[in-house]
Amino acid sequence: MEIRDIQTAVIEANYDWTIVKVITDEDIIGYGECFFAPGLTKVIHELKPLLIGEDGRDIDRLCRLLREAGATSGSGTGGIILHAIAGIETALWDAYAKWLDVPLFRLFGGAFRKRIRIYADCHAGEGLASLSSICTPRIPWWMSRSGETENFYEIHFRAHGGLKEEAQEPVNLQAYAERAKRVKEMGYTALKFDADIPNAYMRDEFNRCLDNLEIDLIASVVEAVREAVGDDVDIAIDCHWRFSPESAVRLAEAVYPFKLLWLEDPTPPDSIDALAQVTRRSSVPIATGENHYTRQQFYDLIVRGGIQIAAPDFQKTGLLEGKRIADLAETFAIPVAPHNISSPIGTMASAHLCATIPNFLALEHHGIDVPFWEELALGWDGPIIRDGYIELDEEKPGIGIELNEDAAYRYRRKDEPFFDRLV
Repeated sequence: MEIRDIQTAVIEANYDWTIVKVITDEDIIGYGECFFAPGLTKVIHELKPLLIGEDGRDIDRLCRLLREAGATSGSGTGGIILHAIAGIETALWDAYAKWLDVPLFRLFGGAFRKRIRIYADCHAGEGLASLSSICTPRIPWWMSRSGETENFYEIHFRAHGGLKEEAQEPVNLQAYAERAKRVKEMGYTALKFDADIPNAYMRDEFNRCLDNLEIDLIASVVEAVREAVGDDVDIAIDCHWRFSPESAVRLAEAVYPFKLLWLEDPTPPDSIDALAQVTRRSSVPIATGENHYTRQQFYDLIVRGGIQIAAPDFQKTGLLEGKRIADLAETFAIPVAPHNISSPIGTMASAHLCATIPNFLALEHHGIDVPFWEELALGWDGPIIRDGYIELDEEKPGIGIELNEDAAYRYRRKDEPFFDRLV
């Protein structure tokens, strides 16, 4: 199974979905997806010559070769080069599984389950939010062209213009509650909201401190969501690394009565000691991991950081390292709830890996507002996510779907190559 070509395309959705396409000498096509980053496709094409002519079945060896190449530029343990490698790796696994005519989960030890629980990320507002590769708000070009911008809202974070006048409108608790109800009606049994959206009580967007009124406001949002969905839906909140340890502990105390599944990323990802201050004192389980790439890093998160839920992103770690991270977490009886903001390509690859993880809890879905999310998949009968679950099909090889390249082309980033097409 010789690698003949590697191509890329970028879909402009709520994030940039960077798709990797591997073509073999037998014309088998494998698809993978990378977590976004500026300049990502250039990195993939820089790595490409190291792979052309290689046996695409030697995936572990090839990924190690690529990581060693990336280490010389400072990206051996995280960052853009590992994003690129993860997408290439997934495409190789997809092609290899198709070559064997087996579903991807068979290559990782087989399935503990084929029905994969999905949790919906609800952010904090209505409609489609879209972020650039540096996480600044944008309106996708295809939406501007169509004029359908009435359902678009700009997302703001505490360090991205959080004190701007347009971000100071009162928080609408009813909107949170109604959105949660809609997600429950769609069949989801777990959902997540953001806790770090700017608000009128914010005094400083950089010092990581929450005052009493902000904590009360976040708690009131969680209370409204809990009342809306009842006790049969799990709720998590995401802090996006914004808070000091003391503020995070006080927030955890305030939301504890509402039976959260977890509180995510409360402190900056580069300080395990800060995280440990929270995990030791919080009565709410702490989840983190999307900004960590290796099992060595997760070992520190578990042993020193004391996390209760591991949340790797397989479009950063790659599938093989993701499985190793999950196995490590199981050693400590810690569940795994992977972070995922991907298109159907990355989501299906992640779902296959989740099938092989005994300590799997739930997989994130961040695309409920993307109108063309399902349109991107070929070879699947009906919606990919039904009633909050992905049901893997034993009869479908690889990740179980093909990319609808014609649909993807309609929503492409116009300044990026689109596989071998002239754009």
